[in-house]
Amino acid sequence: MANETKSFIQEIEESKSNLAGANLMRASLEGANLVRANLKGAKLMGSYLMGANLMGANLMGANLSNANLRAAYFVDANLMGANLNGANFRGVKLMGADLRHAMNLSRSQVDSAITDNKTQLPDLIK
Repeated sequence: MANETKSFIQEIEESKSNLAGANLMRASLEGANLVRANLKGAKLMGSYLMGANLMGANLMGANLSNANLRAAYFVDANLMGANLNGANFRGVKLMGADLRHAMNLSRSQVDSAITDNKTQLPDLIK
């Protein structure tokens, strides 16, 4: 008999258009495909998003404090007003990402990420 139980990541990926305000605290989403997902205002504190693809995702106002974002793909993502306190940015791809008004973003986080001339940073970081 085939196992019909879906993994947590499969369920998240399938419902990715409806994750605004979702409580994903300490969720393990390593390698998840969340391209163009709406995560506006989502609670992702302490989540593990290593290698996840969030290209074009809306994370406006999301709380990513203490999240492990290592090597995640945030190209063209909207992180305006997101709380990034203590998030691991090592190897995060932020090309074209909008981080204006992001809260608790440090210069060291930006320096450990991959940015380009289209990456929009808060005025205090520029």
